[in-house]
Amino acid sequence: MKKILSFVCAALLVAGLCGCEKNLIPEIDLANNLEGSWEKVYPEGVQDAGLVIWTFSAGNGDPHSWVLSIYVSDVLAGDSEAKYIYEQHQNGYPGIGSSTPELYLFEYDHDFMQEDRTAAYTPAARYYVKECSKDKLVLQRGEVNVDGPNLIESNVTFRRMATYYK
Repeated sequence: MKKILSFVCAALLVAGLCGCEKNLIPEIDLANNLEGSWEKVYPEGVQDAGLVIWTFSAGNGDPHSWVLSIYVSDVLAGDSEAKYIYEQHQNGYPGIGSSTPELYLFEYDHDFMQEDRTAAYTPAARYYVKECSKDKLVLQRGEVNVDGPNLIESNVTFRRMATYYK
């Protein structure tokens, strides 16, 4: 009886360890999933009277050509558009608990070559990327450094827009 009990305990221990093999923190792959157009998803019960689309384009691969276009269509306020240069940043190492990807947004006419490096590299906004899959993007704004009205959202969830080819 003691041998059977020991065998059952060992089998349960092995099964438990195999179940823990899966990474509890989902891998966030900005390089393969971020580029494209994303439509804002409003929380359930919120009446939306417009459309918000963020489009990330990597340009020619040069980080200073990575452009985020924000388009907002509002029934009352009309249409607005803004452009930012974006930069991806990874803290820590992917797959390890403290690794949270970030997106930095810079003004579109941002001068990266200024002599005053503090002014040259101050982002207009910083976002923590909570999720970035093929279909869903979740951003949490960490800070914003823009005076006056702007199209930079706070915490926001997006769904990928379908791409149609002619």
